[in-house]
Amino acid sequence: MQLPPTSSLCAALALVLVPIASAQTAYVEFEGPQTHPVRLAPDGSRLFAANTAADRLSVFSLANPASPVLVAEIPVGLQPIAVNARTSDEVWVVNHLSDSVSIVSVAQGIVTDTLRVADEPGDVVFAGSPQRAFVTAARSNQVRVFDVTTHAQLASIALSGNHPRALAVSADGSKVYTAFLLSGNRTTCVPRASAPPQPPPTNPLLPAPPQVGLIVDATDPAWSPAVIRYTVLDHDVAEIDANTLTLVRYFDRTGTTNFDVAVQPGTGDVWVANTDARNLVRFETALRGHTVDNRITRVTTGATPAITAVDLNPGVNYAVLPNPAATATALSQPTAIAFEASGAAWVASFGTDRVARLDASGNVLARVQIGPVTGVDSRNLRGPRGLALHASGAWLYVQNRVANTLSVVDTAALAEVRELAIGAYDPTPLAVREGRGFLYDAKLSGNGTNSCASCHIDGDTDAIAWDLGNPGGSMTTVTDPQTGATFQMHPMKGPMVTQVLRGLAGMAPYHWRGDKADLNAFNAAFDGLMGGSQVPAADMQAFSDFMSAVAFEGNPNQNLDRTLPAALAGFNPQTGLVQYNQTPSPIGGPACGSCHPQAGAPFPRIVQNPPAGSIVAKAMPMRDFYRRWLLYRTTLNAQNLQGYGFEHDGTLDEISAFAQLNNIRAFFACMDTTTAPIVGYTRTISSSNAGSASIVNDVNLFVARTAALDCDLVGKGVVDGLLRGLLYDRTSGLFTTDRTGVGPFTWAQLQGRALAGNATFSLIAVPPGSGTRIGVDRDLDLVLDADELPATPLGTSFCSGDGTLATPGPCGNVGASGRGCANSAESQGALLAAFGATSPETAVLVASGMPATSSAIYLKGDADNGAGAVFGDGVRCVDGILIRLRTRFNLAGTSRFPEGGEVTLSTRGATPPGSGFTAYYQTYYRNASSSFCPPETFNVSNGVFIVW
Repeated sequence: MQLPPTSSLCAALALVLVPIASAQTAYVEFEGPQTHPVRLAPDGSRLFAANTAADRLSVFSLANPASPVLVAEIPVGLQPIAVNARTSDEVWVVNHLSDSVSIVSVAQGIVTDTLRVADEPGDVVFAGSPQRAFVTAARSNQVRVFDVTTHAQLASIALSGNHPRALAVSADGSKVYTAFLLSGNRTTCVPRASAPPQPPPTNPLLPAPPQVGLIVDATDPAWSPAVIRYTVLDHDVAEIDANTLTLVRYFDRTGTTNFDVAVQPGTGDVWVANTDARNLVRFETALRGHTVDNRITRVTTGATPAITAVDLNPGVNYAVLPNPAATATALSQPTAIAFEASGAAWVASFGTDRVARLDASGNVLARVQIGPVTGVDSRNLRGPRGLALHASGAWLYVQNRVANTLSVVDTAALAEVRELAIGAYDPTPLAVREGRGFLYDAKLSGNGTNSCASCHIDGDTDAIAWDLGNPGGSMTTVTDPQTGATFQMHPMKGPMVTQVLRGLAGMAPYHWRGDKADLNAFNAAFDGLMGGSQVPAADMQAFSDFMSAVAFEGNPNQNLDRTLPAALAGFNPQTGLVQYNQTPSPIGGPACGSCHPQAGAPFPRIVQNPPAGSIVAKAMPMRDFYRRWLLYRTTLNAQNLQGYGFEHDGTLDEISAFAQLNNIRAFFACMDTTTAPIVGYTRTISSSNAGSASIVNDVNLFVARTAALDCDLVGKGVVDGLLRGLLYDRTSGLFTTDRTGVGPFTWAQLQGRALAGNATFSLIAVPPGSGTRIGVDRDLDLVLDADELPATPLGTSFCSGDGTLATPGPCGNVGASGRGCANSAESQGALLAAFGATSPETAVLVASGMPATSSAIYLKGDADNGAGAVFGDGVRCVDGILIRLRTRFNLAGTSRFPEGGEVTLSTRGATPPGSGFTAYYQTYYRNASSSFCPPETFNVSNGVFIVW
């Protein structure tokens, strides 16, 4: 059937959320938090990298390990953040925004299956006997386990830890370890009614400070159990039995924010790359330049584990600010670990553009600068985030998140020797590129050890509170833009939970008290908190522009059609929506919605906060309510994953303490974020499922949400034997393609091709406005992606393996007319064709029909021997002076020469355009099947000659 156009899809749905429509843009920044973005193939022949910005898997050849060559880019789900190759052809890619894992066939160049893993999958590893795949579901606090053959989910392991992300496997494959990114540090906040008075201000002009809460260790006997009646678990690493799929135990106290986990060869010790927050230190002035410690923590895994933290900056004198000597060597925000066989390790310093070599105890031996050494240059920050060490130990591959590049480090010379782009085209907008570095650059601090992202992890939160009051500060007058009311705010503001830096556009004034008129007002933190200097106004504006662009992901508690579920955790969000708008607040005042607006509505009000009238705060925004943590504060020995609940200081326990708010709480947990929940949703369609009710229903869902402008709909995969991009036209109900003259297709036509085995493709809901870029024109240059491949035939075919030559195929392997001799993968033989023009030169040779994962050599000669000569399993006619033009690794049995950026065909072959010279070309390739035409293991295509 042809899918109906928009006009026939506008049926009304009851209780649909009505968010303010988000602006359509070709690129939406979600700042996907990379976990293990780069890994080697098991055989070491390739390097795989998650191109988060372009939603692709990049494949690099390591034929020369010192010089990786980008050989393929395979579209996957949205915001890929981790990769792991199960075999040299099968790569699992974790997609943060799509809540999925893409299973990629490198040979075919496509996703062959997609696994749904909600919410916010973080990493994937393979372990156990039989082998299974383990995937963290970070926002759900679970590890999901999948059969690697059927892809069926086998188990969901619930964990008592906050945000499991990175994974590692023991040497024998029997244990899986996951690190909780937001584990906290066992701190909590004593409510202001129970806390002691603040110390007097040091500024004599200040009035007495307000009564505020106090951050303490939850086990401090001064407060526990008399006031702190509950338990804060502080689990940092979980150990899972990979065979029984059960939790074994937890390791605690490794760090506050745990970025990576790895197993040391030989000892089996677990190492955790982490930062440890110093939020027990009170006041900004005391924390200046030293908010966190950057560490590696070693955990022994015997019956009685030993936890040993190693400071990566042991010699820094934090009392000296500025401290250029410290900045020159500092390691900030360690995000990745890669072990050598000896037990020594490499660690990535995300915030200072360095990687460091550590001894087997975690002590720093050497540092290597990543990117040009130019001091502080936030606009050109690299941001090393992922590491992969070549099996020889000679080469360390460093994926740079901020710059979207790959660096190659010579481990013997301790030097970066090469930096290359992760992909052929980076769609990241200029505003994001120019401003992103200011969030992560620790060199902007006074000693290189901390950045804005030390607390705002990947533009998010560290899930703890800080008391950044200033006893020597000044009073501030703040005006509520809605009501005109003015408030006097004391600089000793008390504990405040770190806020999320997403969805900030249109939400000024900022911060918990609304005391920051705009994002530029945060410039003071570079000096006052980080110990550096304020950045120039132009740089601060670039930073602000970037932060304003970062969006929330969709709310996973909504239905995919953006309606409210009938029930959530035993309560009714639909009823909660009505109460939110109509029921007066149980603490006095109007309905909740009058102060806590839905996403996209005007900013929340600034209110006098009962019961302590001296506390003034901006009403808590609720669009990220689903991400927050319940705090069971009043129940004796209640176990909590975090020490902080709701409110600015985290002391408000679950709001269902007001019984009549249970349904409203359920609604808050489903509140729209301005990104529709359908965005990122993916279904991979093949002969095995194209006719299923599940696929048909989801296609109808995709179309309906496209009509509602919640998303655009794209497709990526193979159609009729060729790699193809698709874009659904909501007006015509047809799928257009990335090649002029191909399509458009109805859904019925695509479905029919899939059922017949002639198509395998993934349909992906992408942010509205981005469909053209993601689906059919990646660089938005108005030339479709496939049209950018030269389509004008060039040259003349000769030397066919169809039996017409005097020399036949060596084993009767006759190919089709105009092609080479038959091979084990293609009975018609390989096809070499030329496209483009000789002047101005756009000539390119394209070979296809070869075995999927074979290598190919492009050959040029200056003569045709006419009769041909047996050459492996084929017949070669190219003769005379021979030049090997280039070696390629085939993708889906296809390759080309030259690729973009390479020398031209005429230059490489020494055949100047306009010379009148005739050049002869053939491609020979590996055909290693032992049963096909033995004993040779290679074959050759037909030939093409070009008159230059």
